[in-house]
Amino acid sequence: MQKKLVSILALLLTAVLVVGCNTSDKTGDSDAQQNEPSNTAADQKPSGDDTAGESNEEEEDTPAANDTNTEDAKQPQQDVKYVQKGVDKTEKATESASVDQSYKLQQLPGFTLTQEEPGKDMLVSNDDDEVFMRIETIEASQSSFEEVKTTMQDYMNAVGETVALTAEELAAFKDVQNIEGYVVDFDTEKVIGVVFEKDGLITKLTIHDNDEQDLTDAMLNMAATISKK
Repeated sequence: MQKKLVSILALLLTAVLVVGCNTSDKTGDSDAQQNEPSNTAADQKPSGDDTAGESNEEEEDTPAANDTNTEDAKQPQQDVKYVQKGVDKTEKATESASVDQSYKLQQLPGFTLTQEEPGKDMLVSNDDDEVFMRIETIEASQSSFEEVKTTMQDYMNAVGETVALTAEELAAFKDVQNIEGYVVDFDTEKVIGVVFEKDGLITKLTIHDNDEQDLTDAMLNMAATISKK
């Protein structure tokens, strides 16, 4: 009887151990499955860095929008010679056209061409806005050189005592039909008025300059390039 009881207890103990081992194995398998990385389509997608890299490569291969032929965009240029404070100078001037009037000219660096009012432009020194040249053009078919000259003379006489400019002082103006100029000198400033006819345009210039800048010759040489656009 005791032997049977011992045998039964041994069988029960063995069964408990077997069940415990199976449970432990299943639990381990379950934990392993939970810890394994899931092999899904989302995990296989390229990372954001890779996508950005591909996008950057595509952008680098695409030509820039503003990559134009700069040579074609350049305005015509020419050398303009002038004298400033007794020094001979030569600079590259760039063609500029009036917004409102029917002329164009070669503009030196250091100046800005703007519209003062309809029919009047201002070519102003960037260093001193009190140094400028006012430009007015009139179609020769709408007026005459004598009429415009009289208007200029009246203006200059109102400014002060006028002195006629010499042919040498107006030598920059080539191939003009008519030309006449005047100057009113003050202590350190001066006002110059010039009227000339060329290319079917009668042009009236009013220059304000001072001894510090001394840009009269530069402005006259730019004015000599005025032509009909």
